[in-house]
Amino acid sequence: MERCSMAETTEHDRDAGETHGKPRSPVVKWMGAFALGGALLFIVVAIVALTLARYGIVDKLGGFITFMKLLFPALVTAVVAAIALVIGYWRKVRPVWQAAAGLVLSLGLLIVMYFAVIQPGTSAPAMHDITTDVDDPPQFVALALRPDNLTPFDSMEEWRAAHRQNYPMIEPVVIDRPPEQVLAQARALAEDRGWTIAYYDVPTGHMEATAYAGYIRFMDDVIVEVTPIADGSSRVDMRSVSRVGVSDLGYNAARVQEFLHALQRAG
Repeated sequence: MERCSMAETTEHDRDAGETHGKPRSPVVKWMGAFALGGALLFIVVAIVALTLARYGIVDKLGGFITFMKLLFPALVTAVVAAIALVIGYWRKVRPVWQAAAGLVLSLGLLIVMYFAVIQPGTSAPAMHDITTDVDDPPQFVALALRPDNLTPFDSMEEWRAAHRQNYPMIEPVVIDRPPEQVLAQARALAEDRGWTIAYYDVPTGHMEATAYAGYIRFMDDVIVEVTPIADGSSRVDMRSVSRVGVSDLGYNAARVQEFLHALQRAG
């Protein structure tokens, strides 16, 4: 009788616990663990790939491609986490904290991908060679253009047409200061931005440098060319070219505009 009473009490307590608490669901628990574990793994892979590429331990483009290959897996973990949360809410089961954490982390990674790569990539044209003078672009002396620099265009005329259409605002500037002073100020601005000076020649008014873009620090080669004008002022042309990739995500055009504006403001 005593054993029977204890069994009835235990069964009653279990029923009361399930009535007042939320029952557990192995499926929701598994899906949540999958989403959370996957999201953590993808974030670690992204950080490692981008950091190794940043410091040149692995190929920069390879590290970037590895990062972007995480897009679909991150979408999958986000969907799995969302489904687990819906099931947990609908059936009033637990635990759901793993699914919630997995969803937050997956969405965080997807948001970074969108704003850092996808959105700029869809708004910027497929170009990586930007200059203030499309008819007679400044030519490199110390640094070399990549062999496939015209990609994705078939000719210089096609590149010029695309440049004029997409970047009509990229133009040379005239600065009311002597060429020697302007070139020296250009060098100072380049060094302040962490660019590596590759060539600097005052008589020809020509400077070449390597600039860096994004967290990976993609290398872009830059020319600043200062030409004297009869009234004593200076005309400044620029060219900024990515070493890898087809689209530069708008980095080169933004660099040219920002640098020329800063040079105009330099005292």
